[in-house]
Amino acid sequence: MQHEFSDRFENFDDADVKATVERFEGMLKSQETVFFDEETYEQLSEYYLLTGKWEMAMQACQMGLQQYPYSLDLLLDQAQIHANYEQFDEAMEVLDKASTFNPSDNEITYMRGVICNLMGSYEEAIEHLREALLMSEEKESVYFQLAQTYQNWQKFEEAAHFYKKAIKYQFNEEIAFYELVFCLEQLSKLDENVSYFQELVDNNPYSYLAWFALGMVHGRLNNHKDAAYAYDYSVTINEKFASGWFNLAYTYINLENHLDAKECYLNVLKNEKPTAEVYTHLGVACEKLEQYEEAYKYYNEAVNLDETWDEAWFGMGSALYELNRWYESIHFSQKAIKLNEGNSDYWLLLADTEAKLGNFLSSNEAYSHAMRLDPKNPDIWLSWSLLFFENGEYTKAFEIMYDAITEIPEEADLYYRAAVYLILDGSFNEAYQYLESGLTLNYDAHTQVYDFFPNLNTQKALFRIIEQYK
Repeated sequence: MQHEFSDRFENFDDADVKATVERFEGMLKSQETVFFDEETYEQLSEYYLLTGKWEMAMQACQMGLQQYPYSLDLLLDQAQIHANYEQFDEAMEVLDKASTFNPSDNEITYMRGVICNLMGSYEEAIEHLREALLMSEEKESVYFQLAQTYQNWQKFEEAAHFYKKAIKYQFNEEIAFYELVFCLEQLSKLDENVSYFQELVDNNPYSYLAWFALGMVHGRLNNHKDAAYAYDYSVTINEKFASGWFNLAYTYINLENHLDAKECYLNVLKNEKPTAEVYTHLGVACEKLEQYEEAYKYYNEAVNLDETWDEAWFGMGSALYELNRWYESIHFSQKAIKLNEGNSDYWLLLADTEAKLGNFLSSNEAYSHAMRLDPKNPDIWLSWSLLFFENGEYTKAFEIMYDAITEIPEEADLYYRAAVYLILDGSFNEAYQYLESGLTLNYDAHTQVYDFFPNLNTQKALFRIIEQYK
């Protein structure tokens, strides 16, 4: 029901509504009685519902119903408000009252279906909605609610069927396309439905939502170039479509096109209320472009909007690390960890930063913590071993690689690094075995070994061994 308010609200004259709202709120403050007609009370309740001010909406309904007890719209709005507060019994009581005055009204039947869905009484919801469908002039809303009910019931096949019906009957809201894609993904039927979404676009090439849905499908199937193409059409048709810009940005990140991703995130900020999430994504794009000062600025904007957004605190720490401002970086890494102790990336950054500052014990402890959280991440093991390598403790550095290989035996980099530490420790025969394993797993990755041996003679000797293997 609530999604219908926006359509009705668009017909309101903004200046008139604003004046009415001011008069109504002034009346409440001064406790004077001002006469409003029935339509004004309906406008007020719908305005407050639309803006999420449920208490004010309830007051408008209650005062309106004192003067106009048979107003169907006010009763329906009141039922909606009770439902928003999860007061389902009260909502049903209001609908019972409404149906005594309007026994054959279809909106009441529809609303019963909506509330039964929210209550988890799915069979009953379907009955009401199917009954409403027979009489409804706006079938698209009923189809959408049927789809929502089946989806909540985990019956994704039926849900997808009714989302398609709603879209066919011109239910033009982003959520229907988004949920349809979700249901088809749950059914593992995205692949076989690409032609359905392509058809939506072919039949209505100026529908930005159809292009958006096609982009989502390609994105979920990892066809990122096709996804970018579809999203690009979506935002070309509707330049103010924030979700289109956001998804296009995410697709560009997947294509490692960080410059265009940054541009898209800036467009998201132009077209919707800024969020910590968008600022954080923008920060990540800037980091990828090595624009660390700018990245820090956007991460900072994110925490100004939401102090609990741990990813942004981590982002600030990461940007400062890249700027060699390690003392400052530690503060932000610790802040991120405080908010989310279970993220290995946060511990890894803290460990790397402590290592830069020469805090061996703190660094070792943080690496150990990161490893326990994510033992399958080779970067943690490799960075951790460097702590001992830089301290000249080659045996210990090798032991870390040995444990890492036990955990991730398919990772070539670990064998190469183990070989390096063994050579430095003088264990040449064993080193050769690890080198051979690395070459077998990924021959091309062997060049990293040379970085550890600036001595030209050692490099030549290694080169001969590796060429011999080839």
